[in-house]
Amino acid sequence: MVLKRITDYLLFWILIHLPNTDAEKVIKAVEGATVHLSCHLPPEESQQVTVEWSINTTSGSSICTWSIDNSVPPLKDCFNRFTLTIEPIRLEIKNVQPGDSGKYSCKTTRVIPPPSVDESSSLNLQVAGLSLKRLNSTNDNCVHLLCSLDSELANFTWSRGGQMLPHVSTFNADNSELQLCKPDWSEGDTITCHVNYSGTQTQKSIKFNSSEHANKGYQEFPAVFVALLSIFISFI
Repeated sequence: MVLKRITDYLLFWILIHLPNTDAEKVIKAVEGATVHLSCHLPPEESQQVTVEWSINTTSGSSICTWSIDNSVPPLKDCFNRFTLTIEPIRLEIKNVQPGDSGKYSCKTTRVIPPPSVDESSSLNLQVAGLSLKRLNSTNDNCVHLLCSLDSELANFTWSRGGQMLPHVSTFNADNSELQLCKPDWSEGDTITCHVNYSGTQTQKSIKFNSSEHANKGYQEFPAVFVALLSIFISFI
């Protein structure tokens, strides 16, 4: 009786601690990065294989199909920004966007030698949106920028004209702010926010055109002119 209880306990412990092989793999990326989605390997004895990547929607949209034959060059047909590689078999997505998020499935079919054998695997891609915007500043000699990621934690660094800005890095946060005052910036400068998120890197830039300040002054002039004219008329 005691031995049976010990055996039952051991079996229960093993079952609850076994790794969940059915768990869906999750790939995280930041908007604008290049990501690689891996597919399972077809049987080694395969001489001709077809590979199909699809994203699970109501219509089960196919993204890429590829016929691999050892005797002829591979035939492939993919959407823009999507590329299939053979060694290893994986799907590359350039300039990934939040709209690319979803469940991706890879299906391989061994055609030769017969019989036909199908294998499938899937993973979940989650793309965090990235934004860079200029905030209002009460000082015309200063610029205030905000770089943010959609509710995700990342590492942020900044550069000006390709030169990294020291001491303005932000780590393990969902946003980073940068404030520069002249002479630390000038008209025509390009400021770039660099983001490292879950092993993927990307960047967004903003350029300060002198025309923006010229237009601002031009737009403010009519208001000042109208105010002075009103004062002048009141004394007539």
